[in-house]
Amino acid sequence: MRKAVICFLACLPVWSAASARVLDVTQAQIARLGIRTAPVRPAETQSTVSVLGRVMPAPDSRIPVSAPFAGAVERLLKLEGARVKKGDALAVIVSADMQFAEAKLKGLQAHYQAAKAAAARARSLVDEGIAAASRAEEADAQAASVAADLAASRRAMAQAAATGHGSYNLLAPVDGRISAISISAGEQVAAMQPALSIDTKDEMWVEGQLPANAIGRVAAGDSAMVEELPGATGTVMAAGTSIDPRNRSATVRIRLNSAPGLVSGQTVRLTIQKNAEAGSFNVPRAAVVTLKSGPAVFVARPKGFEPVAVTLVARGPSEATVRGGLKPQDAVAISGVAELKAASQQE
Repeated sequence: MRKAVICFLACLPVWSAASARVLDVTQAQIARLGIRTAPVRPAETQSTVSVLGRVMPAPDSRIPVSAPFAGAVERLLKLEGARVKKGDALAVIVSADMQFAEAKLKGLQAHYQAAKAAAARARSLVDEGIAAASRAEEADAQAASVAADLAASRRAMAQAAATGHGSYNLLAPVDGRISAISISAGEQVAAMQPALSIDTKDEMWVEGQLPANAIGRVAAGDSAMVEELPGATGTVMAAGTSIDPRNRSATVRIRLNSAPGLVSGQTVRLTIQKNAEAGSFNVPRAAVVTLKSGPAVFVARPKGFEPVAVTLVARGPSEATVRGGLKPQDAVAISGVAELKAASQQE
């Protein structure tokens, strides 16, 4: 290969601004040097910045499930990742508090019926002019207080289903997928202790760190792509404008439009993009070289390659956005570029 390069350079005519711009390269030389080309594409988007982030569920999709009554976990009925429906049993918890709560609920139901009847009697006496209005107001307040206690007791019982054996089933409050389990069989749990988490959506987000020099250049609505997974794309939902002194960056939140193979907690790198400038083109990153005159690409011509000066607008992980003397039908060299560069700079 080294001999081929030396021969190639020796056989090329000297190129300068005063001579023809096209470097004469034969098909045999192209094959020998492994020169390949790729078409330029009118740019729709251009890279703004590359950020590192952590995959997480959508902010409004994770629902914690807490044990309504203290007790001991007898067994788990569902595993992490399982799909559940509202009302499905998730775990069995042995609980004396549950038995007490059942008795309390029955007592509150009876108390409420009595308080409601007393309030009705008091209101009737007031209407007949036998009792003062304050008596009815007091009875109404008492009935309302008992009703509030009864509603709270019912809410607690709605999260559990008594088994009749001194235990209860912890129930799923919503449809979704179990994303985390923080209890295990034999473990003691306190009342209202988080036991599981359920994700109600499959939607995933990424929370990333935006470098200080990119603040102001990224905005909601910008597009993003996961560099490790070209099929995974997203949309910027929010971009911070102030720097966190702990990591010298701002926070950017991206909703993933598709996330094949990504899981919550995974670290990924994303390229954030915005609408490209009019008249710009996207070319493979390897096509752009720096000549004495500045950035350039080598455009394929019938008899060789022409170095064309460009303005480098943005550079992404695989593509660069450039502006300059390119046409939509052009193709640029993407390998063997170093040899073309050396030939173009011969004095």
